[in-house]
Amino acid sequence: MRLLPLAFGLALFLAGGTHAAAPPTNDAVIRALTHAWLRDNDGVGISVGIYDAGQRRFYNAGVPRLDSSKSSTQSTVYEIGTMTRVFSGQILARAIIEGRASPDDDVAKFLEEPYPNFENGGERVRLVHLSNRTSGLVDNIPDLSQVRPVPGEVTAATHMRVLSVYSRGEFLRQLHRVKPQLQPGIEPGSSNVAHLLLGVVLEKLYGESFEAILAREIERPLRMASGVAPDAKRLALGYTKDGDALPPYESRIALASNALRYSAEDLLKFASWQLVERDASVKFAHKPTWTSGDGRNALAYYWIVGQSPQGRRLYVTGMSYGFAGICALYPDAQIAVVLLSNKNADGARESLRDLSAGIVEALRPGSVTNPSSSADAPPPDR
Repeated sequence: MRLLPLAFGLALFLAGGTHAAAPPTNDAVIRALTHAWLRDNDGVGISVGIYDAGQRRFYNAGVPRLDSSKSSTQSTVYEIGTMTRVFSGQILARAIIEGRASPDDDVAKFLEEPYPNFENGGERVRLVHLSNRTSGLVDNIPDLSQVRPVPGEVTAATHMRVLSVYSRGEFLRQLHRVKPQLQPGIEPGSSNVAHLLLGVVLEKLYGESFEAILAREIERPLRMASGVAPDAKRLALGYTKDGDALPPYESRIALASNALRYSAEDLLKFASWQLVERDASVKFAHKPTWTSGDGRNALAYYWIVGQSPQGRRLYVTGMSYGFAGICALYPDAQIAVVLLSNKNADGARESLRDLSAGIVEALRPGSVTNPSSSADAPPPDR
């Protein structure tokens, strides 16, 4: 099912809303919050994008790299890290709506060889388990803990180099030795293996590369720049928590997992499209497929779903070796917030979630609670 032309045009119109003629009354508050975050977290640069009932606003602080005299802007391109997965989840949701697959399909159905090891407790690993983080699969292959340090090279850079040459063929071979540690569908957990596997499945479903699927299904309709091959002149440099500069993270096998790169301007286009929920596949991607026993936390197609004083909230955090960010949607309040920073500092995930909550509180006064979930546990150094 494709976007209806009228609905799609309206969604794009809403996503591209005009700027307010005069600074909003909360402009100074949001600007102060942004600069305070940069100072308190010893950040390098940060870009903030806000969609508020048809209006787009951007705030920036710091620099795209420490050796630059230029300031970060809404066009600065950041690695979005694990936020990449909501793009993959959206593509999977579109495939399901179009009848290409079912959420309950056995993942092995879309692989070239049988994988009898994808079972635990009588339950097979299914597509829905990949997108709601309940596959039970191990966290990492290759096992980066076994990578030997390289003299004079930051550990994160060494790991990035290993992943940049890790092939699809080697991944599929090593999958034969992987078994779910828990019964699939029961408990969320961190598994980069599951996210890499979804990328393989999507390419099988569509019969083309993830880059081509992403461009056709999301980037071109929303007039976004390529997240796979962005303008190199606009790239921010990522930094570890210790302030070590890192090379760009380019891993073909991880494109659907954690390797996309966007500016705040482009990521806000995606966020505002998700916010209006006019596309059937977007609505589907936002429906919870796992809920905690107390009913307080839920997971959809990679989105963490909960309630707030502003109504329904969906969010996803994004971490990579040298970047951190968050994308938060408040459909009832018609607010979307994207935050992108180029330093993976201690507590960056939590502090950015607090900053996002503070911004929404400034826009719609009232206390904003932050949901917690085992599915939101920090991923490994990816």
